[in-house]
Amino acid sequence: MAKISKECAMKIKLDKVASYSILLVAVFFSMFPIFWTISTSIKARIDTFTLPPKFFNFTPTWKNYQLLFELDGFWRIYANTIFITLATTALCLIIGSLAAYSLARTEKFRGRSALEILMIIVRALPGIVIILPLYNLSTYFGLYDRAWALILIYTGFNIPFAIWLMTNFFDQVPTEIEDAARVDGASNMQLFTKVLIPLVTPGLVATGVFVALLSWNEFLIPVIMAGESSKTMPILVSSFISNRTLDWGPMAAAATVALLPIIIFTIAIQKWLVVGLSGGAVKE
Repeated sequence: MAKISKECAMKIKLDKVASYSILLVAVFFSMFPIFWTISTSIKARIDTFTLPPKFFNFTPTWKNYQLLFELDGFWRIYANTIFITLATTALCLIIGSLAAYSLARTEKFRGRSALEILMIIVRALPGIVIILPLYNLSTYFGLYDRAWALILIYTGFNIPFAIWLMTNFFDQVPTEIEDAARVDGASNMQLFTKVLIPLVTPGLVATGVFVALLSWNEFLIPVIMAGESSKTMPILVSSFISNRTLDWGPMAAAATVALLPIIIFTIAIQKWLVVGLSGGAVKE
């Protein structure tokens, strides 16, 4: 028995070592691009082209950030990106939560499974497939280079995903809770806003994070649909690439600045995000 116990203990230790080793490798490959971007953003131009790359033995400089902040239109582009992301996320959560609740309470709807599959297909469609019709429509209705045009397109792309994701959370809310609220005299609006929304808040947070990330990082749509007045951060980052050269320092500085809101936002709602991704709405 003692021998078997020692073997089991050794096996558990080896499993832990293997698990932690895999985790460390995964963390390294996940964090290295961020480390490289931040370190490159504080390098002098000559250090960005050095081979082998210098990761620590270089003199830090803030000239890349100074160049970025003094760039004509930078703050307008930054504000545009924040506004478009927040507006898209808000619309997706409002419309998506209403649609998801309706879908969750229509279990006998014969086409529900097909509709859910269709929603995933719509979100999985490559943007290049429909970018030309969208461009033609936007120019026809005078929406080209308008922030609201980008918001409407982003919302249209992300709402199917938001509905699909939030439907799972509404499915987990027992109908008995709704019945009890109605018995207590709650109206439909009170039932939805004061009873259901607090119960599915983790799902709303998780959905909001995904929608915000997709909107913030979108490149193809604004590169076609946005001019000078509605340009976003991904377009600004790519503007440092030209046919003759690539300004690694300013581009890395722009990428670092673009990362900050997402990192701060994710850290701030980390608790809700973890609950939303791992738990659910209500534990029965």
